[in-house]
Amino acid sequence: MQITFVLPSIGISGGGKVVLEYANRLKKRGHKVRVIYPLVTMSSGRKWYNLRNLSSKALGILRNFKNGVHVDWFDLKARLIRVPTLYERYIPEGDIIVATWWETAYYVKKYNKDKGEKFYLIQHYETWGGPKEKVEATYKMGLHNIVVSSWLKNKLKNIGAKVEEVILNGVNLEEFFPEKIKKDKNVIRILMPYRKEKWKGVEDGIEAFKIVKEKYPNVKLVTFGEKPKKSEVFKEAEFHIWPTGENLRKIYNSCDIFVFPSHCEGFGLPPMEAMACKLPVVTTEVGAVPEYTIPGTTALVVPPQNPKELSQNIIKLIKNKELREKIAENGYNYIKQFTWDKSVEKLEGIFKKHGRWNL
Repeated sequence: MQITFVLPSIGISGGGKVVLEYANRLKKRGHKVRVIYPLVTMSSGRKWYNLRNLSSKALGILRNFKNGVHVDWFDLKARLIRVPTLYERYIPEGDIIVATWWETAYYVKKYNKDKGEKFYLIQHYETWGGPKEKVEATYKMGLHNIVVSSWLKNKLKNIGAKVEEVILNGVNLEEFFPEKIKKDKNVIRILMPYRKEKWKGVEDGIEAFKIVKEKYPNVKLVTFGEKPKKSEVFKEAEFHIWPTGENLRKIYNSCDIFVFPSHCEGFGLPPMEAMACKLPVVTTEVGAVPEYTIPGTTALVVPPQNPKELSQNIIKLIKNKELREKIAENGYNYIKQFTWDKSVEKLEGIFKKHGRWNL
């Protein structure tokens, strides 16, 4: 099959990583796979004359020119194509075409049939990234909607949108695995992703860390992702700006406890990666977390927006080394069943069911 994935950009993100994983693995299975993204960045629903939008577009174009047509944070084997915009005349013919973000769905919906059977890989309820009415409208366009969690399926069903299939993401066990790294036994390193969006729950994570720090002064906060804003708690913190691959794996393995404080996720990849590195996880019950964890056995799971419970569970692991090791071991053994091979086989099956191609 000729399979085209349409991305809004090629910048580092969890959703982008999922698309590129599928692209690589479908190519490995013998398909011709293309990943297309626009030189002109998406607007997230803002008017063209919005100053923030104009400056964002200008910076995005400059960044795209500077970086060239390649991905520097992922080993992409599929073909990468940068087009001026996502207008139909720039999109090659194919058997399958996949929208991957709400704005790309509007383009894909309008394409002629020669671009391929139309699918929509939905990885979050993307009202955080655009006007609610416009985002929700994409789920009802009649594309083949594929979602990454049962939580998302229920969200879409509640607004009257049909869901073709739920396909859980996999974890790349060649990229994330336990690794011996020398640690200071007198320090408990607590790892947390850092994102600026409020719904990522970083403020809750910081509040929980402060509570833990009062009782255990030997804890150290480690973060990865965006550069944190200046604050008291980060004066002694260790942070890593957008690490990927081997670097990210080493960060996971250098820590003792992983904390995921998010308020809302379409899926939630980091807890899965941490478990694959045999790191005990304390996570909120968001996205696909209920589907890839067994609360109290493979991870400690708490309700979102509850810093106190987060801190209590972190303290529980600090106090009880045996429990810490048991959760880490159970999580590691359990998460290995969630492979990308299973995910891509399921996706390929759906494409074959609906697609048109020359055998």
